[in-house]
Amino acid sequence: MKHISSHIALAWAVVLFIIPLPFLATLVAGFPALYSSSMFGAELGVIAYVWMLAAVYLACRPRWVDRTVGLPHMYMIHGVLAILAIVLAFVHQSLLPGAGELIGLTGHLGLYLFMAVAVWSLVFMAGWLTARVPVLARIKRALERIFRHEMSVWLHRLNLVAIALIVIHVHVIDYIASIKPFIFLLDATTIIVFAYYIWSSVNREAFALRGRVVSVRPLADRVTELTVAIEDANGSRGVSRPRNAADAGSNARGTGLGGGTGLGGGTIRWNPGDFAFIAFPGKRGMGEFHPFSLTNSYPAPGAASFAVGAAASNTEVRTTSADGTTITMPHPDAPTMAFAIRADGDFTTGIAALRPGDAVRIVPPYGRYAEFIDEHDRRATTKADQAAVQQGRTAGGTGTHQRTPLALIGGGIGITPLLGVLTAYADGERQVDFLYTVRSERDFIYRDQLEQFGRTTPATRVRLQAGRADEATIAPMIRPGAVYLIAGPQPMMEAVRAILFKHGVAADDIYYEPFAM
Repeated sequence: MKHISSHIALAWAVVLFIIPLPFLATLVAGFPALYSSSMFGAELGVIAYVWMLAAVYLACRPRWVDRTVGLPHMYMIHGVLAILAIVLAFVHQSLLPGAGELIGLTGHLGLYLFMAVAVWSLVFMAGWLTARVPVLARIKRALERIFRHEMSVWLHRLNLVAIALIVIHVHVIDYIASIKPFIFLLDATTIIVFAYYIWSSVNREAFALRGRVVSVRPLADRVTELTVAIEDANGSRGVSRPRNAADAGSNARGTGLGGGTGLGGGTIRWNPGDFAFIAFPGKRGMGEFHPFSLTNSYPAPGAASFAVGAAASNTEVRTTSADGTTITMPHPDAPTMAFAIRADGDFTTGIAALRPGDAVRIVPPYGRYAEFIDEHDRRATTKADQAAVQQGRTAGGTGTHQRTPLALIGGGIGITPLLGVLTAYADGERQVDFLYTVRSERDFIYRDQLEQFGRTTPATRVRLQAGRADEATIAPMIRPGAVYLIAGPQPMMEAVRAILFKHGVAADDIYYEPFAM
């Protein structure tokens, strides 16, 4: 049985093999016979460069990729591509050391700069790697006391300088520069990626949503609940609320804001299980955007949320004083985002010190949990309709929206995205099995609310457990036609997936977001 979903397998195939093909085809078609012995080395260099460009493009966080494979998986592809590109570039340089001073200089500088940034990024920014390599995790925690995240973000942008050096390197190789179709394709793609990088950076800063902190309160040891009201969302007043979770999924299937771009206008919305990038301008060490899972969705049935600030948001327009300055809070109808954030670094430690009225910048949310559920609901509905037609019950199918059974398995602070999924999709008609595990009893968040929710919601089972979830705990959750959403620390998610695979669950029926990005 395969252990990788079809979406992710297709994404890997496209970036590794499909995208480099046009570049290789134009290079080989025009490669001079006189230099045929250098062709293999040149091909490796071209593949490495294309993968570098692909990594830069993915670093822009394109929303269509998020809807297809999920942003956290995209970050993993981005990091692995960068490593593979360095390996191929190093082999390329070994095979073709360079026949001229400028050729060698630009090639060497581009490679070494790219390698230096990659090593730094693997330690500071590639959470998917540090989550798997304890030594790197310890190095990261030690160095974070000296270097702030903002420095890593700016150093990461030196990749653009490395790419510019490599473009020069290619152009000064006369027999390569003479292959006009290849050079045209290379230059055009480079310009497009650079333009998209600049546009996305400017767009993100210019059109990030503005909001204010509504409340900050402790939930557990080192865990803080943060609620933020958005103050500049067009159409935030009088937004119609869907009647059920199915409508919530379809109505909120945007990418943050209406119009498909997620920025620059429209009605604010986010799906159950989504996460948003937030920053706090003017707060030292908190000016760069960081991603955090939302515990609620908007719009949502009855504004369901366990967070106090979201469930009982501003009931009147009011003012509050922050550092001696009077600040007008957002309108009572303003959408309110709820987060539960654990203090693990300099940015997250500062969350507890925020005060009501503090300014917040928000990049509209990403996430694929809700899309994953909706895809399976549509698939189940189509199958039911086809079966009804075949059995002659009705010419137009069942006409009933099928609700796929859900198994939600969360560990530690990773439970946060599944809280929004639970409140949105456990509508009393869908079968929902919710398991929440922590290391010790004191680590639970929203324990009383979750237990109450499980007691009062039909067709929903809520279990809270101190200690790891083992096979005996997870196996009873497996049922025909169900989908399995996992959230938590990387080792926990891998262990749960192994149990599911052992019991015959297909990879396409499992979704998780490795949120250590």
